[in-house]
Amino acid sequence: MHAFSSSGSVIKEISQSHGFATRLWEYRLQKQWNALVGEVVAAHTWPARIKFRKLHVAVDNSVWLHQLLYLKATLMENIQAQMEELQLEDIIFRIGELPEAREDAGDAPAEQVAVSPDVEKAAREYAQGVNDDKLRDSLSRVIARALSSEQHSK
Repeated sequence: MHAFSSSGSVIKEISQSHGFATRLWEYRLQKQWNALVGEVVAAHTWPARIKFRKLHVAVDNSVWLHQLLYLKATLMENIQAQMEELQLEDIIFRIGELPEAREDAGDAPAEQVAVSPDVEKAAREYAQGVNDDKLRDSLSRVIARALSSEQHSK
């Protein structure tokens, strides 16, 4: 990294070199879900994860799942138009549980994962190259949750 790297380039470099790019995209989708798909659709869906360039969306019931199959192309266009760098190939809808507390503008995590002090320290070290305090703190939280959820799923 150069001494005068932009915070955006630092985040991109860190996320790619440590495999956090997908987790960051998931986080961004979850934070902006209402704006991307509209309040009505968002009330019945949740972007659960991205895997192999496919967005997996949890849907609360079969009626909505069926309706979303007709809206798939429109949803894909809306997401791609607002998140051009996210190169999705498909959206996969599955019936599943939606998180109870979903605030697009808040800082609440999409899922609560216990973060150990060691993971918090490692996340702060990964994000230390970011000069902006608020951005560095946010990035540290995202990295810590990503590391913790990876450990939790093993």
